[in-house]
Amino acid sequence: MTAKAEAIYMARALELAEKGRGKTSPNPLVGAVIVKNNNVIAEGYHKAAGKDHAEIMAIKNAQLSVAGATLFVNLEPCCHTGRTGPCTEAIIKSKIKKVVIGIKDPNKLVSGKGVRQLRKAGIEVKVNVLSNESFYINDAYLFAHQNKKPFVILKLAQTLDGKIATTSFESKYLSSEQSLKYVHKLRSEVDAVVIGSQTVKYDNPNLTVRLVKGENPYRIILSRSLDIPNSLNLIKNNKDYKTIIASTEKSLKAFSLKNRKVITWSLKSRKNKIDLHDFLEKAEQFNIRSILCEGGSKLASAFLAEQLVDKIILVTVPKIMGKGIDSFTSFRSEKLADMVSFYKHYTVASGTDNIFVGYPKWGVA
Repeated sequence: MTAKAEAIYMARALELAEKGRGKTSPNPLVGAVIVKNNNVIAEGYHKAAGKDHAEIMAIKNAQLSVAGATLFVNLEPCCHTGRTGPCTEAIIKSKIKKVVIGIKDPNKLVSGKGVRQLRKAGIEVKVNVLSNESFYINDAYLFAHQNKKPFVILKLAQTLDGKIATTSFESKYLSSEQSLKYVHKLRSEVDAVVIGSQTVKYDNPNLTVRLVKGENPYRIILSRSLDIPNSLNLIKNNKDYKTIIASTEKSLKAFSLKNRKVITWSLKSRKNKIDLHDFLEKAEQFNIRSILCEGGSKLASAFLAEQLVDKIILVTVPKIMGKGIDSFTSFRSEKLADMVSFYKHYTVASGTDNIFVGYPKWGVA
């Protein structure tokens, strides 16, 4: 089979994997395609955590024998028993002849072991086909396992001159309708969204996914002082019990939450600020694998300063504000060499806006 043909089949596996977006956490997005005699005879994808993995689904969906066929899958097949059985055993049992893999799985329970098991059984294995695309689709999962902390996505909507709000903190809605839907889709794909107290006070958001189909994430208010009203939408509209207030023990005691079903996290402070490392530890303990930081400027700057951002998304609108609130008010580089640079990055159009997506160098294990 030619490299071009392999790329086509892997692209289809990635397309199938996307169908599970927002439903598989803490598991990765995986799609599988089985090809025999240059024809696709079966497809499958991982639909939700606890359900059959993509490889199993594809084998079950096959109307013909898969013996001697080639399996395309964007992530290394698992070789351990969790909520489902090991995919490697099913592949070996099915007598599939060759397995083409997008990238290896960094999960310590797999991490090359799946490839070794398949090869030991006499199955030909090829790795790193459309590896970049396979990386992008599962960036949160890959980073969580490589770095042993939740994957942090920093998202800001800004003008051409780098302003996120007017001097009176007006920011609704800076970006286009398409970009707003894009952000709601992002929310549906992460485990939690976090914002600072200033954004809470001035925007009073709901942080839901009302513009797209999907499940609402946990909503986290991260603030040292908790100088916020008790009538906030995030506190008032909390029927799903997914609002979290993360602050110091002293501030939590002073902030009245009587008759409110709000989850609280008591955090350490460091240099008179919230310890963001402690925050991420609490999030990991809570089984949160991915976090979308939606602002404001101070919180964004704090995450950047601590080098805790794994992915940056800047929605840039074709407007100039002049005097306003900077995207990163308290983050600065004294030297050009200290500026944030990126290991991978790309730009896409969104209505009249442009969306920059980048992975800071420190985010790569």
